[in-house]
Amino acid sequence: MDTKKRLTLIFEADENKYKVGTLEVASRHQYDSHLQRRLQQRSINEAMIKITLLYGKKQFRHGAILFTLNDKSLHNTFYSQFTDALRGLRVVCLNGIPNPQILTVYWHKDTKQRLRW
Repeated sequence: MDTKKRLTLIFEADENKYKVGTLEVASRHQYDSHLQRRLQQRSINEAMIKITLLYGKKQFRHGAILFTLNDKSLHNTFYSQFTDALRGLRVVCLNGIPNPQILTVYWHKDTKQRLRW
């Protein structure tokens, strides 16, 4: 079974999954298809986004909320075995959980390349 499928199955059993609510694409004209294109290009699925929203480090930048997964945020979770696969995943939102409005999702290069505690 591939990593994304295993992550999806584990996320379905996660008791915190209901805290995220429903994912919404930000309602700006220029972002209508942006998110779907980026998810496909970067091989990121919905479960990975929700894991990032639940366990990622939260930051505020330029009117947006950024959630980033690093080693420390995944330590002692169900997803610690997937640290290498999830490290550096960043979700950019207009508002946080519940019911986040997502602008884009990408792999943060600096976080992906180094181990951090």
